[in-house]
Amino acid sequence: PQLHDSSVAGNSMEKPNGVWRRSLDVQASIFASQNISNLDTWPSWNSSAQRVLSPSNGQLQLDQRFDLHRIERQRLVEELWAVTGLRSGASPHFVEIEFSWLGQQREQKPVGTALRSLRMTVTILCEDEGGIEIAAWWNVAWWAKPMSGRVHAQAKAFAQQWLEDLAQKGTVQFEPSRPMHFVEEE
Repeated sequence: PQLHDSSVAGNSMEKPNGVWRRSLDVQASIFASQNISNLDTWPSWNSSAQRVLSPSNGQLQLDQRFDLHRIERQRLVEELWAVTGLRSGASPHFVEIEFSWLGQQREQKPVGTALRSLRMTVTILCEDEGGIEIAAWWNVAWWAKPMSGRVHAQAKAFAQQWLEDLAQKGTVQFEPSRPMHFVEEE
């Protein structure tokens, strides 16, 4: 396997808070692995990504930061993420990407601060009997313990939504969206 980061959370002995799986055929798994690896396709399959902002587009890179933008109740909601691990291999054919949640903002104000940290490792096995697996690790802020049930539900919802979106809408080939270019007028 090609190892880009040896500190991928899935490699640690720490037990995840949750693991979700979806079986896919080989071709659907290949498309899913291509789509999650290419930030340009995210608006086509990820329901939280009506728009994506990132310093670079195309293939995800280690330490890349990106923001998923959507409108909820006529307000801009931003999910802030970073790629903290990348692994891939040919035998077996797989892609594994670790994402760290950097927070959420509504109209540029932090929200969801009760969720102190969230890491998700998305593994896609592109073989017979393969599919998508998402493992998630999260921590709740000490002051949010009385409402920890809702905070745990929020963390689970992130992982389950990515799994559903990728399995339902991300298993076909997309043309990457074209980046916006600004033309300077003289």
